[in-house]
Amino acid sequence: MKLNKIYLPFIYLILALLPSACDDMHDQNPSTSGGITGEENTAEIYVLSEGLFNQNNSTLARHTFNDNRTVTNYFQALNRRGLGDTANDLQLYDDKFFIVVNVSSQIEVIDFKTGLTVKQIPMLQENGSSRQPRNIAFHNDKAFVCCFDGSVVRIDIPTLEIDATAQAGRNPDGICIQNGKIYVSNSGGLDLETIGPDETVSVFDAESFNKIKDINVGLNPGKIAAGMDETVLVVVRGKDLESGNARLVEIDANSDVVSRTFDEYVLNFAVNDELVYFYNYQYTTGKTSYKVLNQRSGLIINPDFIMDDSRISTPYGIFVNPYNGNIYITDAYTYNVKGDVYCFSPQGEFNYSIDNIGINPNCIVFSEKSSQSQIDPTPDDTNATNAFANKVLEYNPAPGQFMNTTTMAYKDGYNEADILNYATERINNKYLISLGGFGGSITLGFHKSIPNKEDEYDFKVYGNASYNMYGTATGALGGSAEPGIVWVSKDTNENGLPDDEWFELAGSEYGTSNETRGYEITYYRPSPLDADVKWKDNQGNEGYVLRNSYHTQSSYYPLWIDQNELTFSGTRLKDNAVNENGMWIGYCYAWGYADNHPNSTEMTKFKIDWAVDADGNKANLDKIDFVRITTAVNQDAGNMGEISTEVMTVENLHYNN
Repeated sequence: MKLNKIYLPFIYLILALLPSACDDMHDQNPSTSGGITGEENTAEIYVLSEGLFNQNNSTLARHTFNDNRTVTNYFQALNRRGLGDTANDLQLYDDKFFIVVNVSSQIEVIDFKTGLTVKQIPMLQENGSSRQPRNIAFHNDKAFVCCFDGSVVRIDIPTLEIDATAQAGRNPDGICIQNGKIYVSNSGGLDLETIGPDETVSVFDAESFNKIKDINVGLNPGKIAAGMDETVLVVVRGKDLESGNARLVEIDANSDVVSRTFDEYVLNFAVNDELVYFYNYQYTTGKTSYKVLNQRSGLIINPDFIMDDSRISTPYGIFVNPYNGNIYITDAYTYNVKGDVYCFSPQGEFNYSIDNIGINPNCIVFSEKSSQSQIDPTPDDTNATNAFANKVLEYNPAPGQFMNTTTMAYKDGYNEADILNYATERINNKYLISLGGFGGSITLGFHKSIPNKEDEYDFKVYGNASYNMYGTATGALGGSAEPGIVWVSKDTNENGLPDDEWFELAGSEYGTSNETRGYEITYYRPSPLDADVKWKDNQGNEGYVLRNSYHTQSSYYPLWIDQNELTFSGTRLKDNAVNENGMWIGYCYAWGYADNHPNSTEMTKFKIDWAVDADGNKANLDKIDFVRITTAVNQDAGNMGEISTEVMTVENLHYNN
């Protein structure tokens, strides 16, 4: 599993990264309600969803009002790859979208007209480690990105090159431009337990990029935005959000001093001239309040802004359409399912919703003009869909922290047949499936055989690995790699079942000291069920699949299986995760393994020519009909949990040929 797969909203966190799942490879048209017929002066809206932290499944959706069509995977439909891991911010500037992708540590720049990527800008320190970018703002021909490592990075927009960096405070969490100056809120959230939160907003001159001063605004400043009349508004969240002490602070952008603090509990807000729309959450009652503040008078002019808030479960963002004043609320629900977007009039009347827009929708951008992008093949062209695996023939996950959850294709009361059907559904929708600890496996079938073409890659395995670190000593790529060994088989007896001989694809570590062949491990049903899962291997080792606070389901051992022991055997790869300065980094092997490199790289492609038999002899297969993937590492990586390969789908790269 990936590092800290947390399912909590950032607005309720003081620590660490925004957690914020898995992408569909092609667009969908989710349901809408309220009778969308268009929005005044608005052609399109774009919704960024961050997905689940470290699952590499952020999405960008587009809704067009002329045909009321929503493309939930707009970016992926056009660029044929995922957007990355934990996208935090989306802005439209100079006819380009700028997307800040935190865990992937990059800025994705997209041409507005075509929807195609112009450039990916890596956000790395000199030693190659991630800056953890958070938010972006613009001034003239420069973009400014605040990063959790304490830096503000300046990007030259004409060249899309980084041309300068500056130092703000601890763990900057927000950025805005006002009165020719850059304002950066410094949360200090990563040091909360050891040092405590920061309490400053750093101010820079936007032209010279020189720091002017730090303004003391209060503990744990977060969301920041330009207000009316050359002011800046920032939410100061305090050390304990549950106390309800979060407040909205106003900064005079001429004198750069705090001019006043509004005596209202504010978690998130949006500005429209002198009006500030905001919401809060009462931990004691479980109720969310939506209010409207007049910044000029300092008075609440509407204490119950949304007339019917019963439809909203978990607000995740609030936005104002600058072309007509409508208010948008994004809903994250449980943080691990697709959320919705709700539109309200400036008076709080419900207009419509766009349902199932993405997991943890956190940003909305509005456009008065239409893009010119062409989405997907025509309906009768099924090649794009049929190129992908269409059935799960076998699914045998090992114990792990996603066991007995939907990521393991499980729902309460499911038996083995139900799970196989659900796994097939997830693969067809290109949702992630976790294989659990060492030995867990999945076997996939296809619409037709995958041919072996000389000197070409034959198929591609989609996982959710990402880069966020370069090893300072070795230069190795690292991040969230959880390598799995890939096996292939040809349906020699032509019965449609994966019961013929299997051949391992010999990856970069095959035959080296980094692998142990003939490795065997046995997992034992825990008693009680919610205890750690014990294991023993045939090398004389034993240990546990450890439970953690992020996944508290009833058991990490499969509930649908009656046996008290589960044994898996195969080839084990050497542990690849390393604890570096308190952060676990899963380093990638060079090539030939699933969930080992990001989907956008060539290293996720495989050649049938790599297939070898049990004695290491080349298999010389002319085609294959089945692909099996198995988790190849047996390692507990602290807060990263057990290493467990995850699979989204497998693509036949020769389908159109």
